[in-house]
Amino acid sequence: MICGAALAAMSTAGISHWCSVRQIVAAAHAGVPLSSTPAATATPPPPKASAPRVLAQAAPAPAAVPATDATQKQFFEALIAKMEGLQNQNRDLLNQVAETNRDMMNLNFRVDTFSDSFRPLPVSEDRPDLSYETGPGVLPPRAEPVILLPFDQ
Repeated sequence: MICGAALAAMSTAGISHWCSVRQIVAAAHAGVPLSSTPAATATPPPPKASAPRVLAQAAPAPAAVPATDATQKQFFEALIAKMEGLQNQNRDLLNQVAETNRDMMNLNFRVDTFSDSFRPLPVSEDRPDLSYETGPGVLPPRAEPVILLPFDQ
């Protein structure tokens, strides 16, 4: 019963969210500002008219361009400038990573065996054999390739 109640609550929340997003998208396509609630901005239905007027109203009207005020324009210009800055910063970071990768590929480790600080690792003769011939080793054995045949055979 608890699982059923939880499922019902999650389904209700999901459906409610889906409906509200659908209303917001419909309001955005209608050109209604998104700061107000969709229920308050619903337009009243047009008055009933005779058939000739309805056909005249059914003709597609030119799309109205919503007017943008100066603060909204400044906001979007600042947003675009920040995005361009992030794009440049991303490009610089990618160049730094590429340089680091080139440096790492050219890196060589050399050991000076004649130095006083050089001490080889202790090695004993009774170490376990980890070769691939006697056992699976570190990695699992390689899988056999699968050959796919066409359906008509």
